[in-house]
Amino acid sequence: KPFWLNHRWFQACRQAMATPCVRSPFLWLLVTVFLGCYSCAVADVDVEAVAGSCASAGRGPGCRHLELPRVIVGCWQLVERHADREKAVETLLAYAAEGFTTFDTADIYGPSESILGDFRRRWVASQPDSKPLRFFTKYVTEDTGARSADQINSQSLRNLGVEALDMVQFHFWRLASDGSDTAFLSAGKQLMRLKNEGKIGHLAGCNMDAVNLKAMVDDGMEIEANQVQYSLLDRRPEHKLLEYCREQGIKLTIFGVVAGGLLSDSFVGLSKGEAQSRLDSVSRRMYWSSLQRWTQDWGLFQQLLQTLRRVGQRHTPALTVAAVASAWALRQLDELGAGGALIIGVRDAGHLKEHKLLLEGKASLTLEDMQEIAAILEKGSAPKGDIWHQERGWA
Repeated sequence: KPFWLNHRWFQACRQAMATPCVRSPFLWLLVTVFLGCYSCAVADVDVEAVAGSCASAGRGPGCRHLELPRVIVGCWQLVERHADREKAVETLLAYAAEGFTTFDTADIYGPSESILGDFRRRWVASQPDSKPLRFFTKYVTEDTGARSADQINSQSLRNLGVEALDMVQFHFWRLASDGSDTAFLSAGKQLMRLKNEGKIGHLAGCNMDAVNLKAMVDDGMEIEANQVQYSLLDRRPEHKLLEYCREQGIKLTIFGVVAGGLLSDSFVGLSKGEAQSRLDSVSRRMYWSSLQRWTQDWGLFQQLLQTLRRVGQRHTPALTVAAVASAWALRQLDELGAGGALIIGVRDAGHLKEHKLLLEGKASLTLEDMQEIAAILEKGSAPKGDIWHQERGWA
């Protein structure tokens, strides 16, 4: 009988049309669906394979096509070292001059957004033909209503001086480990509305565990990335999240990769007491707790640092301990997940050259390097729980 009456053709059409490739031009979508479905009918191709073709191409629900650099400049520390906005802007200008184009901030990072707005205006005025800058901000809330979402969106647009936010990363305070508290999905719908209104370009999660990230995706939220903590000392994304993100084509943007400086040359050879005397910030104390969950054996931590230094010295140019820790994380994202980027917090331009090596892909590890590091990691505790299980009191 005619292929348009074929049951498999009809089922393929129905499922393929349900695949939300909403960013493609309408005519292109119609032609693609028609040809794909016709092929199913004629060649007896599996229906589910056609419906999942978007995901199999690394572009899961929503036809994800977010492109990320290897390094994103994290801006939560901009005014931590000095309260001089001008110096903060100068730091950002120095990074932009070396090819860094993507910057991470949040509605709750104090003046960070407005500093980035000042930086954007200065950069555009001096470099009008340069590659466009991108700013990834956040919506951190426990409010599910439209008013709050509109207010924060308008605030971020005003602070950054842009007409649309490049990406908004969604953090909701009140979640349940089993996904039973679904209030956050209502807040997610507000972000989808703003996206459809052209006020947001891309959507991402922030500190979302696999269960609740999946709930957002299943609810129709077009999630393209998830910002989480991931490092040699905190490997919780390996528990469930990386596998799910690989299946869905969701990238991870990761912070804490050098654990506030614990994974750096400055801690090699220190006694535990000397190291504890340097826990001079909230973030560094937080990363210390990550270290304690991996091991409380100070000698083992020093073995890890010495291994990272030895690996780095095998490379040309030689890599610092922090660079090796960063390169390890990037390779893990590529091999276990769907790729992603490092978010490296900056206070000044002191590590700019090192960060540029990572940005340009000139600091990468071999299989031998990875195996040597893995042998040390196995001596400590395996990661327990998913993203933010400890912080939310679920562990």
